[in-house]
Amino acid sequence: MDLKNFCTAMALSAKAYQLLEPHWEKILQEWQGKVPEFVSEEYLKKYLPFLQIPDDEEEILLRARKVIARCAENEAESLYLFVLYYGAFVLKLQLNPDLQSSVWGEDEGIAALIASLSSLPLIEENCRKRGIPEHYATDALQWIGGTVAIYKLSHNNIPGHSLQQLYWLHHHIDGKLYRIGRFEYLIHTLPSWAPCIFRNSDGVFAVLAAPGMKFNARGLVTLGNDAVAESFIEEDGDFITGIPCTVDGFARVNETLTIDRREFKPVCAPWDIVPSIHIPGGLRMGWEETLNSMKEAKAFFKRYLKREIPMIVCGSWILNPALEKFAPHGNMARFRRETFNIPMMRWGGEGRDGMFFAFGRGDVDPTEIEPVNSIQKVLQEIFRAEGTLRTGAMFVLTEDLDKLGNMYYRSQAKVL
Repeated sequence: MDLKNFCTAMALSAKAYQLLEPHWEKILQEWQGKVPEFVSEEYLKKYLPFLQIPDDEEEILLRARKVIARCAENEAESLYLFVLYYGAFVLKLQLNPDLQSSVWGEDEGIAALIASLSSLPLIEENCRKRGIPEHYATDALQWIGGTVAIYKLSHNNIPGHSLQQLYWLHHHIDGKLYRIGRFEYLIHTLPSWAPCIFRNSDGVFAVLAAPGMKFNARGLVTLGNDAVAESFIEEDGDFITGIPCTVDGFARVNETLTIDRREFKPVCAPWDIVPSIHIPGGLRMGWEETLNSMKEAKAFFKRYLKREIPMIVCGSWILNPALEKFAPHGNMARFRRETFNIPMMRWGGEGRDGMFFAFGRGDVDPTEIEPVNSIQKVLQEIFRAEGTLRTGAMFVLTEDLDKLGNMYYRSQAKVL
């Protein structure tokens, strides 16, 4: 099929043409004019249970049957689903918003959901190559279940999947992301936003904010004109100086701290794996599930990837410092209190961090939306009081995992 005709049939933009044109010949060669194997009711019934959304399965199947029937009759629509699969998971293209198609009507999210499930054989292949048990591949599909819940929030309770989230699954395919218990763990070295973290032989921490962060008077990262300090790192022989951080994630903007590196050592080396937690939606995150996941991750990396991980980090809207005030007894606030909190950069300038995940959209003031659950109500309270929603961050050393509980870091951590 000619690319121009394809784009016309699927109501795709000129940007979609430009994105696909360099790859079109290869796409057609791989497609071979057939309805993709994953576009079938048999395939869906096999993998839908792994999403762990039994209440939505019936409606998903009803809507998917319509999409499957259309693909059997319409060459362009069949090819479109193959393009989503091949583009996202083989070519690793960023498809959104250029590949958004309106021809599916209310079933647009179902088409993207079917495409998301096409990733599973590739994820299974990664696990087989690394000798990782198969259940870690199917466990990855729980993330898709969480995206269905997010999609429903902004689509009149109709289940589906957002095309803009499709790219995330290629991390599983590449062996860079694993679902371990409640959380996903993305593999990388220490992120650039993480502070300089030191510890001495007595277990005392010294934490200096990552350089280049601007802080307001409260010690929180700001993108506005209310900045009173900017973090820095200065080295002089064995001494390193910067702005210190508190265990609850604030910069001490009126102070500097100088560390003697003969006494304080970095908690990780530049080549160490320091995985970051990503928190899929759809399930509760009680403290037991949270702690068990981190412990299982430590064992997973050692057993299957032959790597010791010295620490785990997380940057998320779920770690917003305001949650401790506005929802002090919730699971999110406890996650903060049990770990060592650190300053976190802001995502864009809108002050709506986390809105997409909590509301299904982030293009409006959160108070303009009628809340349907408790977290939406809490975020609206925070926005009314503070005028912004922000991201927070944390770290925990894996050698301390057995000590967590009863707010170990908050109550017992020794910090300069």
